[in-house]
Amino acid sequence: MQYKDYYEVLGVDKKASADEIKKAYRKLAKKYHPDLHPDDESAHKKFTEINEAYEVLSDPDKRQKYDTFGSGANFTGGQNFDPRDFGFDFGNFGNGSYTYTSSNDSGFSDFFDTLFGGFGSKSHSTSHSSRFGGFGNGFSKKEKSKLNTEVTISIDEAMEGTSRKISVNSQGRLTDIDVKIPKGLKNKNKIRIDGSKYGLAADIYVKVNIKDDEYLALDGIDLIKKIKLSPWDAYFGKKVKVDTKSGALLVNIPEKINTGKKIRLKDRGYVDRKNNKGDLILEIQIDNPDLNEEQIELYKKLKEIEG
Repeated sequence: MQYKDYYEVLGVDKKASADEIKKAYRKLAKKYHPDLHPDDESAHKKFTEINEAYEVLSDPDKRQKYDTFGSGANFTGGQNFDPRDFGFDFGNFGNGSYTYTSSNDSGFSDFFDTLFGGFGSKSHSTSHSSRFGGFGNGFSKKEKSKLNTEVTISIDEAMEGTSRKISVNSQGRLTDIDVKIPKGLKNKNKIRIDGSKYGLAADIYVKVNIKDDEYLALDGIDLIKKIKLSPWDAYFGKKVKVDTKSGALLVNIPEKINTGKKIRLKDRGYVDRKNNKGDLILEIQIDNPDLNEEQIELYKKLKEIEG
């Protein structure tokens, strides 16, 4: 059986941090994603290898076991080894070729399933297995993994609730998942989905990003709405119509207001899942509109007077 060097697959150092591993994985996964190479078997194989490496190195438990196993025998990538020397038993061996069938097959390599799929047998332990802390039995528990993904929705969708259909990559296989997003979810909140409903041995955690638009932003449960005023409306004041979730309001903008000034409307903002109400904050922006010739002349006169 060949030893897999997961650090080499992701192109990172063995002392790489979790963030460095994640960045390397995302870069490679994007490069070799099956959607970009629908008919390229080599790219599909590389994509599966990348996911297998990340499955191990992104999980502190798996990474620690993998590191201990690899460093104990000073393995190098591609090196052949006999699993029986480390307490694993598959029944049939011949000329270095190992064949087996298992209901726990992960969809990854034989090497992965050997270490993490529960094929080890304590009764077949050797001096090597005790040397490495009994790996023949140590990897027998099938660990339920976590799949992390994210979606982006608008503020309006967050206020009303919405749904998304997403694809998640589990062990090299893309699965479509229906995500129901309840109204009132806060920015960066996560939704947990039981993957077993989709035949996955993993829990799916979907981070929901609420995207600001040009004129509306979400700050906690407060909504910040930009109000554009012409210079003369900012100087003389104006009543403006403001649409809110609970209906339209006519808001009095005081005279001589400056850019950046804020007007707070109590309880007119975002409403979270616990029915907590935020405020609607109107942020003033003085906007220079396109001027006709008459307006330009008036501006020139103002400039002359100021001078």
